[in-house]
Amino acid sequence: MPSGYRRRINTPHLERIQIHSFSLYRLQPIVDVRVNPGVFCLAGANGLGKSSFLSALGYGFTGTVAPPKPSLTEMQKYYRDSVTYGQRYFTGRVGELDRKSAAVTLHFKLAENQYVITRGFFEPHALRHFEVQDLAGNLIVKNDPEIDDEDRHDLYMSMVAEHCGLQTFAQFVFLNHYLLTFDERRHLLFWDPRASEQVLYLALGLDSSLAKRAADLRKAANAAGSLARNAQYQATSTRQQLRKVAAALGGSDGGASAEVLASYQESISARREASSERNRLQKDLEDARLELSAASAMQLRLRHEYEEAFRRRFDARTTIRLHPIVTQTLADHRCRVCGIQHESGPERISQALASNACPLCESQLPPAQPADSTAALLTRIDRDLMTATAAATANQQRVERLSKELETAQAKLTKIRRQVSDIENEHGLDSNVLDKGLHEEMQTQLTSLRSAIDAALARKDEQLQLRAQALAAYEPIRNQLLAAWREAELEFVPLFRDLAEGFIGLPLDIQLDEGAGSLGNAHLALTVDTSHRRDATQLSESQRFFLDIALRMALTQFMTAPERSAAIYVDTPEGALDIAYEARAGEMFSTYASAGNQLVMTANVNTSQLLRRLAKRCRAEGMKLVRMTEWTTLSDVQIQEEELFEEAYALIESELGGRDSGDGAK
Repeated sequence: MPSGYRRRINTPHLERIQIHSFSLYRLQPIVDVRVNPGVFCLAGANGLGKSSFLSALGYGFTGTVAPPKPSLTEMQKYYRDSVTYGQRYFTGRVGELDRKSAAVTLHFKLAENQYVITRGFFEPHALRHFEVQDLAGNLIVKNDPEIDDEDRHDLYMSMVAEHCGLQTFAQFVFLNHYLLTFDERRHLLFWDPRASEQVLYLALGLDSSLAKRAADLRKAANAAGSLARNAQYQATSTRQQLRKVAAALGGSDGGASAEVLASYQESISARREASSERNRLQKDLEDARLELSAASAMQLRLRHEYEEAFRRRFDARTTIRLHPIVTQTLADHRCRVCGIQHESGPERISQALASNACPLCESQLPPAQPADSTAALLTRIDRDLMTATAAATANQQRVERLSKELETAQAKLTKIRRQVSDIENEHGLDSNVLDKGLHEEMQTQLTSLRSAIDAALARKDEQLQLRAQALAAYEPIRNQLLAAWREAELEFVPLFRDLAEGFIGLPLDIQLDEGAGSLGNAHLALTVDTSHRRDATQLSESQRFFLDIALRMALTQFMTAPERSAAIYVDTPEGALDIAYEARAGEMFSTYASAGNQLVMTANVNTSQLLRRLAKRCRAEGMKLVRMTEWTTLSDVQIQEEELFEEAYALIESELGGRDSGDGAK
């Protein structure tokens, strides 16, 4: 392949990871794991933090965690979003008391350099420790305690980008999230055209600056196109306003006749008057209803007063004298309590009544009100009640009258509004224009609108020219990508087939889809047994997961220089596989590792064929198995079935060849 297309990309190879005060791993205050060059497998149970381990590893490299809903419109913005999400991701996984001490230390090889870095989990733009040596042990960067942590990180970013063969650290972050790591997001590179194109620019050996240049030009072209559409919309809207003003003036731009304008203005005046009359009646009706409510309340109050005065008209003495027991006893001389017959009326009753006392309990009664005073009060209340009743009746009639008048006024206004609307729709008139005032003002508005249209069209032409310039600059870069693919596919496609066909058991092909339109994203398209699979749903879950992993493996192998090896990090989705495909997935992983590449993976510990086949192929010399069950507390269910984990570990370790794989200690 021509040398112009093989500016190789280097990937970091992990040698050791130390995780400090990671609250999730409560049984291991410091997790210290040495990572071998071949297959490193962290095997554990559900919920122990396998996915968090890969996230912590990626965070150590980049200071970021891939957000669940990323925006790839601009690489630097994606980097900022990933930094922000990383701070949220580790909150909870790291307890409040551990936030200051929690950190990850990575020992890794990149190109011809040995890196050691320490990054706090809530310090994305700082490094607590940073040193670099060459392979001979010569110190290139010394960890100087006098250097500020942020300055230390700035130096790290520039050196990593340089040693990877990239232009920016943001590109390194992007490659980690979208190519080197298959994590719990289960992101599918095959079916993400935007991400796929960015990966291709970097992986096909093109100058890494082209990826950034292509992204910038596409962004500029899209922005210019959007601004051109906005300018056209403004011109169209302004032209519609111009026509309405011109129509109101009877101009040549669709102007109405003088008779129509006169009729229209009469209708506008009638609408204004009808609206005013309707509003006046609404206010009068509201006042009448308030006055009716007040008169009705006065009626009710006076009735209560009249009834109370009438009750008091008969004092307590008169009421007692007229009591049935008293009157009947006095009438027939027989006591209605004990039944004794007297010759004449019981003297005691008569004496009590004469002394204004109760005949039964002898209590003194209140003096009786003068009859003439009570009568005067009843007369006054009766007069006031008649006045209040007359007022309530009058207000009720007023409410009924005004309600009918308002109904008539509203109907009249509705009719006039319909007439105005009909004239406006037929002749393109606008009452707002006429209501603005004088003819001279409308002429000034016409001039202003014509100028605004010219300015909007000028902006449109300018933006279209900028878009054309961006497309013209973008086209040669796109052509380089297409040419690079045509040469790369001779080497890359066999790499992919070697991995993927062994897994799926069907003939595969992979092509470069140039994307729809001049700004469409070029991306890789998959063919399975001569059938195009343009949608992820056209494959089973296990097929699309592991074919996408195969794609990443092939790309990392292809983009790495022959004298160096590639590395990839996988949160294994083995739960999607049946027993037949488990073994095939293990074969695919071992094929990648046997070519000298590093595979750092996490997996559930079980008796599946994936880990057993991988262990059998790689043996102890090529695979390291780390038990994760000792890092944190198991659930009650896991504790009860702990012997099953031991059996599964034993089966895998027996396939490794009997060597003790270690428990993660250095």
